[in-house]
Amino acid sequence: MKHLSSFFLFLLLFLQGCSDNASVNIFDEKLSKTKIECMRLVVFPPDEEVQKKLTELYSFDESCAIKLEVSLQRGIVCNSNQNSDKKALSNFPTSYLRMQVSKNRQLFYSYYIDLIDSASAQDAKRIKKDLIF
Repeated sequence: MKHLSSFFLFLLLFLQGCSDNASVNIFDEKLSKTKIECMRLVVFPPDEEVQKKLTELYSFDESCAIKLEVSLQRGIVCNSNQNSDKKALSNFPTSYLRMQVSKNRQLFYSYYIDLIDSASAQDAKRIKKDLIF
């Protein structure tokens, strides 16, 4: 039964292809209701522009156990055949932004969005909307 449910989850993700919708997951509801006192920033691959923007919005402490991991990938191509009509008829995402909050390797929060243009300040501020600082 476990293998069957894993198969259907994989199938659903495969058929979805590349999406243009933001995805927010809060894995621990207590975290969303508790004030986060500090965070450590990890940007991978390193990106000075992203790091500068996030440093303007949030304060970071390198000794903090709570980690904000950010990855921004530009110039990607989606090869899913399910999206051929979107690629031909509309602006199709060419980059993505992923932000994850974890403590001791346990994931508490994630935000993912496919982007047509570059990441905006609104994308960077999304964590403030979902969590308490």
